[in-house]
Amino acid sequence: MLDASETVRRKSCGDAILRAAADEFAEKGYGGARVDEIARRANVNKATLYYRIGDKETLYHAVLECVMGGIADDVASAVSMADNSEEKIRQFVLVIARNTEEMGYTAPIMLREVASGGSHLPDHALAHMNRLLGALDSALADGVKQGIFRPVNSFFVHMMVIGSIMLYAVNEPIRQRIIAQHAESKAPNQTVTMVRAAEQVSELVLAAIQNTKPRK
Repeated sequence: MLDASETVRRKSCGDAILRAAADEFAEKGYGGARVDEIARRANVNKATLYYRIGDKETLYHAVLECVMGGIADDVASAVSMADNSEEKIRQFVLVIARNTEEMGYTAPIMLREVASGGSHLPDHALAHMNRLLGALDSALADGVKQGIFRPVNSFFVHMMVIGSIMLYAVNEPIRQRIIAQHAESKAPNQTVTMVRAAEQVSELVLAAIQNTKPRK
């Protein structure tokens, strides 16, 4: 069940102007994006764009709110409903993968920000990232308490998940070129669905954090 703030966010994220802005920022980054091109993509004039949303920075911040706020909301909900610590980890990974797939602009925008040191990330986007890390940290702590997981640095686990999912999402063109060049070889299939990718990442993470010491 969505609360009022989540409902408003989802409605605004479906706005044609914000979708056009998201696609423009994903393709060209913040520095290369142009407001007139965003207006053209959204089939509105610039005056309408400025009136309804705002300037380029406001547009970018609104896109990041959709990206980070949406993922954080979905992760919090899924993790809270999971039955056990291992399922919490699986849901954490799966929700991120599904959101990354559904909002195709997510991975390129976020990876550009990582590469630039977060030069255009507003405080509210960082707050949502902290919510993600908090949900993961809680799941890991529960697992350690139960003797299922060994103590690990939650930030590095977070990077394992985000890095794997988002890099997989953006390198589709490269993978397709590799597949085309080696069409006759018996190399393993390098293309799986995002859901299957999430399952494999989850298994790798769970194997890495599993407590292998005998329980007392």
